[in-house]
Amino acid sequence: MPWGRRRRESAPAPRAGTDQLAFELARIDFQLLTRVIEHARRRLETESDADAQTIRNASGAELLPVLYARAGAALASGADGVPMLVSEIRHVEAAVINLQSYGGHETVLCEGHGLLQRLAALAREARTGRTVDGVLRLPHPQAPCG
Repeated sequence: MPWGRRRRESAPAPRAGTDQLAFELARIDFQLLTRVIEHARRRLETESDADAQTIRNASGAELLPVLYARAGAALASGADGVPMLVSEIRHVEAAVINLQSYGGHETVLCEGHGLLQRLAALAREARTGRTVDGVLRLPHPQAPCG
């Protein structure tokens, strides 16, 4: 290999403007998702002897900072909900499964199962979102001509 040239060992990082399959999470569902994940995190901190990173992953808490940034961008742009990637549903699934395992409050557990059903329905109607300035955004729906 010539001097000064290096082989690229890994795949390139996603570029700004990359298309991603996403849906809009209603404000009430965003609040519920936050409640479920925070409850799961607290239960795991209380009942598990795992390290902080494992608890973050298992409770779905790693999703919240990303969603908070999107919520702010959505609010600023006048959107009705928070963009969420279809692939991020797995974080909520982890939170609900771990709530079952670690004795989460029955009401929050039921709310979590209901939320997962709504997320599955939203995922079936997902559309292409784009990352702009590091934040996922969904295009505003077109108003019908009339």
